[in-house]
Amino acid sequence: MRKTKIVCTLGPASNSYNQILALIKAGMNVARINMSHGELSSHKQVIDNIKKARQKSNMPCAIMIDTRGPEIRIGEFEKGKETLIKGQQFILTSRNVVGNNDCVSLRDKSIINNINIGQKIYINNGLVELKVKTKNETDLICKVIIGGEVSNNKSISIPKVAFDIPYISEIDKEHIKFALEQEAEYLALSFVSNAEEIKSVKELIGDSKIKLIAKIENAQGIKNIDKILEACDGIMVARGDMGTEIALDKVPLMQKELTSHALTYGKISITATEMLESMTYNRRPTRAEVSDVANAIYDGTSAIMLSGETAVGKYPIETVATMSKIAQSTEESIDYHSIDVPSNQDTISDSVAYSAVNTASFLGAKAIVVYTMNGVTVPKVAQFMPHCPIIAVTHDNMCYNQLALVWGTYVIKEKLLKRNYDMFKYAEECVKKLKIAKSGDKIVITAGSPVEARGESNLIKISIVD
Repeated sequence: MRKTKIVCTLGPASNSYNQILALIKAGMNVARINMSHGELSSHKQVIDNIKKARQKSNMPCAIMIDTRGPEIRIGEFEKGKETLIKGQQFILTSRNVVGNNDCVSLRDKSIINNINIGQKIYINNGLVELKVKTKNETDLICKVIIGGEVSNNKSISIPKVAFDIPYISEIDKEHIKFALEQEAEYLALSFVSNAEEIKSVKELIGDSKIKLIAKIENAQGIKNIDKILEACDGIMVARGDMGTEIALDKVPLMQKELTSHALTYGKISITATEMLESMTYNRRPTRAEVSDVANAIYDGTSAIMLSGETAVGKYPIETVATMSKIAQSTEESIDYHSIDVPSNQDTISDSVAYSAVNTASFLGAKAIVVYTMNGVTVPKVAQFMPHCPIIAVTHDNMCYNQLALVWGTYVIKEKLLKRNYDMFKYAEECVKKLKIAKSGDKIVITAGSPVEARGESNLIKISIVD
């Protein structure tokens, strides 16, 4: 079983029912919908396709709604895209114009006042670089420093400039409401800078069980990572915009540090941006991309993400299959028995999780079976990266799909078992049915007792399979 999970961004190349079903079979664990593109009606159709496909496949697949956040984006081009040449003039304007090779509109009209002459501006994850040469009330007249292709609605990054933009815009509120209505499992929050922004979203969603992923893509988010991790359910290491906020040569180290922090807190981490970028157009990745994916797995990332590769690429299914193969091959070379992950948590379920993993390692257990009602204990077990599969058993439908993102976890949906004897017996039947263990093998079981209480896991059982 592959331990590292795969997040796929859906788009025109991959949002039909048949494509989504094929993606799930190829290895997709989470379907990401980027709210920076498309209309709610089209997103609703995609979500319906995801739900239909995951039911058909009889496999969990989480739905992740990715908010726009306080981002700055350009408008649209007459031809959909333009290629900018080094040295040419290009204007970013607050005027409502249709974009061409000379200029393009800004979605947020107010930012021009905050930008000074000499400021560098990056488009398309830093692939295109502009420098402001002069400005007036409506226009930033720029020189193209690094040319390249720019297309409709691309985000722009303006390093070290603070904008007075509310974290939750009216359109984000609309999208968050939409995510709750559609019962999405995850909400990815763009451009998180501090824990207060996450708390403001929590106030908005109330008692919803949706889980929050903080996208770390600016210098402030990096600076406040500990408080952010305390407030959210996981982070996304969004290397695209991050690479324009900090020096490019610092991004690999920052990726490692952020992944390590998430592990210490027992939270999900997703490594994102350009992991198999060349497969957007080619059937095979570059060797460097393969190494990039493998290194993220060596670092202990919970999941690896595909963006344009699956959203608009020519080979979305092949890309997922390739990423899955790289992950499985990499994991086979890791000695999980020797991994020692520190933890700064001190709850009963943290102690149970730590003990379960160490017991499983000492006994050479074939699996750790976790009974869960709300999915709290499973990431805590995954935090310590056990050598054996984590089998999560839950009766809750949202929990079932949410756990699809948790590292090393195979999820089973089963009716609520209220007696410890029934849970232990079912665990043995599961591992035999999945061909993870056979008679005489040992497994470790964790649960909460009494079963009906929605509390922490407080029980460990070592079982020898009949």
